[in-house]
Amino acid sequence: MKRDLLFPLAVAALARAAPFAYGYEHYGDAPVRIELAERWAADPHLWHGFLESYQYGPLHLTLIGALVRLLGDRIFAARLLSLACGLAGVWLLYRIAGRERGPGAGFWAALGLALSPLHIQASATGASEAVFLALLLGALLLALEDRVPGSALLLGAAGLVRYDGWMYVPLFGALLFWRHRKVATALGFCALAAAPALFWMWVNARWAGDPLAPIHHIDRDHAQLARMALDSSGPFWTRLGALVYWPLAACVVATPALGFLGLWGSARAVRRREQGWELVALAWIPAVYFTFRAAVMADFYPMARFTMVAAALSLVFAHDALALLARPARAVAAALALATPLVLAALCWNRTGGLAEWARPMAPIGSLPPGIAEAADWLKAQASGDDLVLVDESTYYLDIPLVLASGLPEAKLLRSRWREDLERRIASRAPTLAVLVEHGRLGHFKEDRFEFRELPFCAAQRYTYATVYRRCAPASLKRSP
Repeated sequence: MKRDLLFPLAVAALARAAPFAYGYEHYGDAPVRIELAERWAADPHLWHGFLESYQYGPLHLTLIGALVRLLGDRIFAARLLSLACGLAGVWLLYRIAGRERGPGAGFWAALGLALSPLHIQASATGASEAVFLALLLGALLLALEDRVPGSALLLGAAGLVRYDGWMYVPLFGALLFWRHRKVATALGFCALAAAPALFWMWVNARWAGDPLAPIHHIDRDHAQLARMALDSSGPFWTRLGALVYWPLAACVVATPALGFLGLWGSARAVRRREQGWELVALAWIPAVYFTFRAAVMADFYPMARFTMVAAALSLVFAHDALALLARPARAVAAALALATPLVLAALCWNRTGGLAEWARPMAPIGSLPPGIAEAADWLKAQASGDDLVLVDESTYYLDIPLVLASGLPEAKLLRSRWREDLERRIASRAPTLAVLVEHGRLGHFKEDRFEFRELPFCAAQRYTYATVYRRCAPASLKRSP
């Protein structure tokens, strides 16, 4: 293996070691994906569409579930899959960049992805982005090498990990047609790549009554987030932010210097129609579509995770821009690439405030707001065999990673978020412990006491964004006014 590949791979492995061992599952819907996969692993079967997998790609859940059955540990299984795909993604991007723009391009593209803070986090949690990117890059490499059937199969698989993969099917078809001018090849590719999506639509039509049930759910969710942004910041600032979001986010995801140089090199390659310029279109046409929806239609809320493909493919052209600059520019770019994940981790690890919450989704290590992990540790240590824990529902979704981090089995949990399950089970057994979280539904977490269905709970342990309660003792009830 070439030395200029070994170095980025070594950097990638080292950068992901601590997040893999010490990080938490939070963003990328990692907690829910792991729980669904674990449930499937107990009884493997063909997914019943949205009724079981909800808005998450069934292939990703299946891969995690298979590893859970093999390895036993649900967290380790999910992270191992992401880590393997994360390292594969660095290798694949090296191959793509080297093929299209030369060995130097391969080195800098691989190094940029190795130090991408968001890619580090995705490679060390149960999120789907690293798995999706590896499949997409694998499909792209095979398409560039004219191995069309394998490319179509990998792209079809990518679409069953993340549904935004479906929009790349016609884009790949256009790429093949542009390069070979063979209509039959392009149409055959699209038919084969779209087959898994069509099958999954049939499954959803069969079980959920709507072939696009997951897509409709995702659209409703983003429309609601977009309305909240409009109400919070106003139409002007919300739309302006959406216009500049993708290039700015890509510069953070790909590290600032390499990200900016990648955008510069991409624009230069398109303007000059240089080798590989079609990859720029492949990267940024979806970005233009999402920008239109966010800035004009105002029915989509932009998130950094959606910029992963655009940022990664833009790195292919970073070396072109570097070659035009003085030699010290390479040292500066490498230093900024190394500093970016370190700074983002320092901003959010065990910190609160607006800056921490801005950094947390893109930081290299998955973290939880202070108090959530501590509350989970308290429950893990203090919940005895007879305890049943009532868990609040937060509009910030803080209850979901808290439950996963606690490691408590479902038999010991009553989740307010799962209303039907709560109503069914509470009739036969009352909770003895409770957790209230920031912006919860059951009560304010800073109160000393609260009642649930006429059951009184007294604060047992307070944390920054959560409080753990225990059923009030009789003596405490007598002293209360």
